[in-house]
Formats: sequence, structure tokens, C-alpha cells
Amino acid sequence: MQTRELFHSGLTALKEDILSLGTQVNEAFNASMSAFINNDVKQFNEIKENDIKVNQQEIAINEKATLLIARQQPVASDLRKIIVAFKVSSDLERVGDLAVDITKAAKRIPLTETKIDTTLLIEMANKASEMLSKALVAYENGNVLEAQQIATLDDEVDEMYAQFVKKIFNIVVSEQLAIEQVTQLAFISRYIERIADYATNIAELIIYEVNGQYFDLN
Repeated sequence: MQTRELFHSGLTALKEDILSLGTQVNEAFNASMSAFINNDVKQFNEIKENDIKVNQQEIAINEKATLLIARQQPVASDLRKIIVAFKVSSDLERVGDLAVDITKAAKRIPLTETKIDTTLLIEMANKASEMLSKALVAYENGNVLEAQQIATLDDEVDEMYAQFVKKIFNIVVSEQLAIEQVTQLAFISRYIERIADYATNIAELIIYEVNGQYFDLN
């Protein structure tokens, strides 16, 4: 196999690894919300253990990307793809970390013990997960239009985040609920909002990979 063919084969394998990592962290995110809703202690522990694998996968992806640069000396457009691979894998690893953070906060405030309606919080999580799924599809296909549409969803998550935080703190004032409940719910909502931001970051990287120009979608 010629050098260029080997290089493009390596790029394809790199992207497949990143997509696999993305699927894994999105599943961890959804599992963290499920554990929160069901107060599933076993699932909390599984998510934390899974994050070790996520970290190992990111390291393996970075090593593979580094070897591609060292061995193949890619031209500018191909080097851009590898740089994006580094950044996307890093963003996905952070999503995995945030999934763990959600479980840590959830363990401190089981849903069964809160008097606060968390419907909006769950809607936020579903929207953020949708964004992450769409970002992975757009990355796989190099689809700029799909990447740009993710920004609209991010605006929706930001609005829900603002509404939820305002709501829970208004409840504290009016009903004098435990500060710990409200604090942990505020943390969880912030973690979800950050996951949506990382999905948007990936969308921006897709545009950069395809067009060679960086656009701020936030």
C-alpha cells in the first residue's frame, strides 16, 4: 500500500475511534441522568468506572494521531484533520468527566428526596444529548450545514438553563427548601449546559476541518 493510502487509512481509523469514544461518552451522559432519576447507586459506580476507559481511549487516540504526524508528515489540509481529531477527542473526554460530575451531584441529592420539579432539567439533558449525537454525525460526514444547526439547539439549552436556575432559586426564597438540594441541582444543570457547549465546540471544529476557517457558533 502506498504512503498516501496508508495515511488516509490511518485517518479513517482515527475518526472511527473518535466516533466510538463519542458514542461511549454520550451513553455515559444518558446513564448519569438515568441514575439521577432512578437514584441508582450501582449505575453511579458503573459510570465512574467507565470514565477510566474513556480516559484511556482519549490517550490512545492522541498517540495514534501523533504517530500519523510523525510518520507521514501530512500536508496542511490533512494536518488540520489531525489537529481537529486531537481537539474533538479532548472535548469528548470532558463530556465523560461531566457525566461523572452529574453522578457525584446526584448522589448528594436523590431525585426521590427533592420537592423541585426537574422536568425542565431532564428536557435540557435530552437536548444536550441530541446535540452531541448530531455533532458526531456531522463530524463523521464532514457536514458543515449540520454543524451550523447545532448552534440553534445550544441557544435552546442556554434558555432552559437560565429558566431552571431562576426557578429553583425562586423556590428556595418562597419555600425555604434545603440549600443542598438547590445547590446540587444547580450544579447538574450547569454540567448539562457545559455538555451542550462541548457539542457546539465540536461543531465549530467540523467547520474548521472542512473550510479551514474558525467560526464561533456560541
